[in-house]
Amino acid sequence: MNPKHPNDIDCPLHTAETITVPTEKKSSRLPRKSSICVVLAASLLFAAGAASAASAASKLDSSLATVLRKSPAGGSSARLTVIVQTRRALSPLMRSQVEALGGRIESTFTIIRGFSVSIPSGSLRKLEALPWVSDVSSNATVKKLDESADYVVGADYANTRWRLDGRGVTVAVLDSGVDDNPDFSEQHGNEGNNHFGFDDGHGSKDGHDSKDTDEHESRLIYGPNFSDETSPLDTCGHGTHVSGLIGGNGAMSTGPEFTRTFKGVAPGVRILAIKALNYQGQGTINAVLNGIQWCVQNREKYRIRVLNLSVGHPVYESYTTDPLCQAVEAAWKAGIVVVCAAGNDGRSVSDNPLSAPSFGGIESPANDPYVLTVGATNTKDTMDPSDDVMASYSSHGPTLIDHILKPDLVAPGNRLVSSVTQGTYLQQWSATNGIPMDYYTKLHSTALSPLYFRLSGTSMATAVVSGAAALLIEKDPSLTPDTVKGRLMKTAVKNWSPTAGYDYCMQGAGLLDIPAAISCKDIVSGYALSPRVIRGSNGSLALQDISGSWGDSVIWSDTVIWSDSVVWGDSVIWDDSVVWGDSVIWGDSVVWGDSVIAGDSVVWGDAMLSDLVGVGTDISAIALYGD
Repeated sequence: MNPKHPNDIDCPLHTAETITVPTEKKSSRLPRKSSICVVLAASLLFAAGAASAASAASKLDSSLATVLRKSPAGGSSARLTVIVQTRRALSPLMRSQVEALGGRIESTFTIIRGFSVSIPSGSLRKLEALPWVSDVSSNATVKKLDESADYVVGADYANTRWRLDGRGVTVAVLDSGVDDNPDFSEQHGNEGNNHFGFDDGHGSKDGHDSKDTDEHESRLIYGPNFSDETSPLDTCGHGTHVSGLIGGNGAMSTGPEFTRTFKGVAPGVRILAIKALNYQGQGTINAVLNGIQWCVQNREKYRIRVLNLSVGHPVYESYTTDPLCQAVEAAWKAGIVVVCAAGNDGRSVSDNPLSAPSFGGIESPANDPYVLTVGATNTKDTMDPSDDVMASYSSHGPTLIDHILKPDLVAPGNRLVSSVTQGTYLQQWSATNGIPMDYYTKLHSTALSPLYFRLSGTSMATAVVSGAAALLIEKDPSLTPDTVKGRLMKTAVKNWSPTAGYDYCMQGAGLLDIPAAISCKDIVSGYALSPRVIRGSNGSLALQDISGSWGDSVIWSDTVIWSDSVVWGDSVIWDDSVVWGDSVIWGDSVVWGDSVIAGDSVVWGDAMLSDLVGVGTDISAIALYGD
């Protein structure tokens, strides 16, 4: 197999030039910016309240404000890297001013107007005071958030009934890299091994190396490596696992000797691997920004229609100033469906699955109203969705600071089986997460499979939804990201767990239903922004339409319930004629519990959130053991 290695990739990481120019004089103070630590959704656990509204005059996010608050007067010479957003394009004069403060510009961005810079912490206040600086955010660590789910969500039906497998669609996976294996192959003779006609780096326009005589051709394309490792391969194991859930074809578990086949939702998609995380599943905001920017710049060349972001970081600022949120919005507006993991902070006691739910744990960039945010369910290792429950760790909305209703929908994410690469960091947990050979083969052996592995988390659920988005786009390539989001949310099963009765901030629009979404004909005109939750003086909760399309008369109280009879118009959703009003029935067992959500001081800002910030762990017990 030959994964495609583009030989003309432009990596948008620029080293600052040294330019001697006069410095400027005056300063002004504007909005704040916040620091960020991104973590993969399968292994991310961060402290309950990860955001802080810094002073209205501050341009620093809550993380940087905390750094300065704990520093001695006059600051420190210790260096840190920050993301700076600017009010105008970076000029030689602006560069010289940064350098005069001891700053070294590491990367410049076009997807957002700004740059990353290494600077002494003692110079942060002076940097903030420059009049052309609008926001300053930390370049915190980004980490991953972590049974075949295709039956539960109907992917198998889509594969057989409509013969949809994601062909012609490229899903970019910005993660720890992806290692090639037979599950990412294309059977020889299948129509259109390369649907794109781009040069694969081996001198062939049709996706075949003229020297290759294998009967399989890889669907894996290697993009750039923005991580702190030189190897483009997956040294962690997370990116390969996620990619298998999106587009693995089950070749390594198909045949007369197998009793189970593990395949992804869209087994015909091209996987474009962009590495931003190291062997521990950690990276930086700078690396992720460069990865998103590269996707936007190369979307037409590689036909990128879906971007899977199973990564996240605690919310330190409003999505309107968060650099990662601004980047995913740019990708969305460029025509890429951005699918984000909600996060794994749904428990009030992180290591206790039986603890009460914790609200306000949605991560960035999943807190952005444009993107499609995914929570996780637990299938109980059965193919019958009637016994499914919410995964206790799946983060609940509303989002901190902006109070956006998230997640948008939920999908299976607990202890899912997918590809594994030998020798990766995650494999040290093979004793608990490995798959015995007799689990899926006719061999009477409890030896662990070298090919498959279990992981849990909203990372895994996000991969399932990315695969679903690819199927919708394959069926109708003209679909916009907003129509894809609208169809998936509209057709999600509302009352999928009648005994549990999950509320809106837990399950969003409901459980993913791929056949229903494929059958849906509705079109979204405009942006399908997730609405804002507002709290009245009496503690009642209501929806506020922030895109001019949802209507603002929906009261989220005990009188508003969900059911499968919800219809958002026969041909149009998310336009001015669609209102989530009192006549909308959203399921008769859902109860808000105002004392839990409406009275949560972390969600509604009664606590000093900067004091609650915590960075997620690398490979948490949640990712490994699930519920």
